[in-house]
Amino acid sequence: MHVDNFGRSEGGVTKCTRSFPPIRPIVSPLAPCRAVVSGCVTKCTWITTSVHSPDPSRGARSMTRPESPSTMTNPTAISATPTLISDRQLRLVEAGEQIELNPGEISFSARLWAQLSLPYRDPGDLPRWSRQNGSITVTVTPGPAGYPFGVVARYLLIWMSTEAVRTQDRHLNPGQSLNAFLRALGMNTSGASARRVADQLHRLATCSITVEDTRVTEQTRRVSGANIHVASRYELVFPRAAEAQATTASIVLSEDYFADVIAAPVPVYTAALKALSGSPLRMDLYVWLAYRMATLRGPVTITWAQLAGQFGGEYAQLRQFKAKLIKHLDAVRVVYPRARVAVTDAGLRLHPSATHVARKRKKALRRSA
Repeated sequence: MHVDNFGRSEGGVTKCTRSFPPIRPIVSPLAPCRAVVSGCVTKCTWITTSVHSPDPSRGARSMTRPESPSTMTNPTAISATPTLISDRQLRLVEAGEQIELNPGEISFSARLWAQLSLPYRDPGDLPRWSRQNGSITVTVTPGPAGYPFGVVARYLLIWMSTEAVRTQDRHLNPGQSLNAFLRALGMNTSGASARRVADQLHRLATCSITVEDTRVTEQTRRVSGANIHVASRYELVFPRAAEAQATTASIVLSEDYFADVIAAPVPVYTAALKALSGSPLRMDLYVWLAYRMATLRGPVTITWAQLAGQFGGEYAQLRQFKAKLIKHLDAVRVVYPRARVAVTDAGLRLHPSATHVARKRKKALRRSA
């Protein structure tokens, strides 16, 4: 049967207006599924019952999670009820579909930022800011410009890593390459946006980062670490005119930071970063999953307390952080559906999965650099 009317939009929510006969679902383990009717993506999503199921008593948008923590027992089960989603969620689903069909350009993150994170908001006058991942602690001390934070700082770090991998050179001359990268991520590169870019570059170039590994035994407490600067030298140009483009004369990555970047860069899709760019936590989760799935050898559970230590500095209570992380994880799994992640009472259960960027694509890109 041909379907010629997928739905209508009311109040920012797309509603299904037709019943769908035989459906060919695109099923990805532990991720939202998209139903395909007559070869086209519908304007509603079909959610695997092992991950979510609609709760009619709480409204069409409400989703509930299964009581059982085992979310991998039946990954191909399809909910019989269409679920309404917002226009923003629809754009995310469509971005996920496009990445599956044509993933496009590859960017790189430093391994450090796949294991630890920067502030999501400006910490203000705090003398230092710390995050922890297992035995590893990162402490950021601001320079005269303040703390780097938010989405723009993450864009810039990924651009620096990508350029370092591409050129194999510590000396970066942003110019058109930075503007092109930011435009690819959907960011305006003039006026107020240009000033934000220059400001965050200044913050990144002047902050100090201390990474410590603390190991405790019955006999000893051993601490090893390194003091890292992103840049050893920099020259920044702050645009003042409203129409001015973001420009930077030069940035020289420090030897330690450059060595860490090129030793084991984490490949990610630029289109996925753009789709997730509304939230720095989403971006961090995506880079983290891309890194973990490339190194994971067997199933592992990351507890909620461990996750809060790495990602949850903005939340006073663990339950608030847990709810927010689950929400953002759902978005990440739309663009990276092959990541096999189970939400359990104990934390997130990671299972070995296909890397988001195929290993052969990463090797080919590095050989061509």
